[in-house]
Amino acid sequence: MLERVIENWLDKANERTFEVPFCHMLAAEGHTVLHLTRHCAMEMGKDVLSIAPDGVPCAYQLKGPPGGRIRLWQWRDEIERQVFGLVTGGIAHPSIPTTLANHRAYLVTSCELEEEVIRAIEDMNRSFVRQGRPDCQLRTIVRGELLRRARDLETNLWPTDLPDIKELLEMYLEEGDGPLPKTKLAGLIERVIPQTAEEQAPGKGKLDRSLASAAVLCALALASFSLRSNFWAQIEAWTLYGGYVLGLAERYGLAKHIWLPHFAIAERELYILLVRLSAELQERSYFVEGSPMTDGLVYGHRMTVLIGLLSVLALWPSQKDGDERDHNFIREFCQRHTSEMRLWGEGGIPFIVARFWQGRLNDATPGPDLLLRDLAAQVSRANAPRSTNALPSPYYDLTDAISHALGIAEAPIRETFAGRSYSLEGLVHLFARRMWRQQMRFLWPDISRVRFVRFYPPQPADFFRSRCAQGITRDVQPHQTQSWGELLQQAQESEGACVPASAREFPVFVLLYLLVCPYGMNSEVLRWLDGHLA
Repeated sequence: MLERVIENWLDKANERTFEVPFCHMLAAEGHTVLHLTRHCAMEMGKDVLSIAPDGVPCAYQLKGPPGGRIRLWQWRDEIERQVFGLVTGGIAHPSIPTTLANHRAYLVTSCELEEEVIRAIEDMNRSFVRQGRPDCQLRTIVRGELLRRARDLETNLWPTDLPDIKELLEMYLEEGDGPLPKTKLAGLIERVIPQTAEEQAPGKGKLDRSLASAAVLCALALASFSLRSNFWAQIEAWTLYGGYVLGLAERYGLAKHIWLPHFAIAERELYILLVRLSAELQERSYFVEGSPMTDGLVYGHRMTVLIGLLSVLALWPSQKDGDERDHNFIREFCQRHTSEMRLWGEGGIPFIVARFWQGRLNDATPGPDLLLRDLAAQVSRANAPRSTNALPSPYYDLTDAISHALGIAEAPIRETFAGRSYSLEGLVHLFARRMWRQQMRFLWPDISRVRFVRFYPPQPADFFRSRCAQGITRDVQPHQTQSWGELLQQAQESEGACVPASAREFPVFVLLYLLVCPYGMNSEVLRWLDGHLA
């Protein structure tokens, strides 16, 4: 059954669809993947760059044309020119020494090659030999080889229980234009990546296969979303995957060379998706989806998501192989649309906090700080005791909250949220760190009526586990009168003890993870992020 799904996926795949799982296959074979392209005009015919286990650089051109077969006219009209540059052109990348003059070139396709195309490739390779350039050879990886590699990963690793297979098929058959079923995807990933520490960590080979297998599984579940260019769903999926990689590293105390190649591929894909989202927004003159009459119900919420994601992109560390971001557009878009942001619940708080940190990059006015002030005031008033309009907790996403508000939810929210908040303590501490003492004095009467809720996972490795079943939840009632010095002392602490050691080099990823899984948010994490992003 799963093999048929893989075959069907490859038949529909374009180069963007199978690029990431192919990179994970390379990583499982010992390659160090250095670069993934976002398939723009500047890709220079090299979609993927890697260093093979024997130290030789490798360059790959990916092709997924429709029809299941590359024909001679396609080869002559489009592909031949690109692969000629792939074979003969040097590799310019800061991680590849210029002393390594020769490289291996591969044409990778989810299709088969016509016999005439195979002959054309053989003729091209022979011509290089006749010209005294025997190192210039084009190798091919075609549909059958991709299937074989996927089957090798599938063995003993992929879901075999009928309910798991059913959930994978349900995700694979999604329309792709709606929200990502995160709970289903997280369950499938947990089926492949170990979640309970054994006495001894599995060997590197098994761990590599597990991480690569989970990546292919993730790509299969995302097939429809990728074809529809549903950027938010793809970002959510690869963020979940990256979190599980970091969780695995933390659980077993793994050396970086074991898990970092797989995490780096997911991180690069996330950066590409954010850049592509930014480029699409830059081409649009309006942002209404569907009917303006009905889109007004969700427009502000969607703008909150977009601004949060662009803010994460602005905060992303500089890339070794070039900065593809348009910082001016990101800054202007966020400034223009900040007033349109709307909260659907506390799950939207990380998006606005991301906007705060992004604003502080280039805005020296009090504006970003006052955004925090207004957010803290909104949460403290909305979640006041006996409030009838309290914000749902971070465990309810945008779809849950809107469905409930419109009265169309299959399972209406019965929980009451008045009198408590998961995010308010963190907002208070972030604002106090900006030294707004008098402003805090005016906010405190409303704040002191709301209990601060703190959740801590049982182990640091569980920080990245979707919907951790166990953990510690504490409610703290703030004092009606609060010493400024004591509050400031609490706010200045930024050790982030609950942040896994494996994630401490990736604060922007941790922020993105909070956008996807806001129930991981607490004041300790927000203070730690503020120490790295502000």
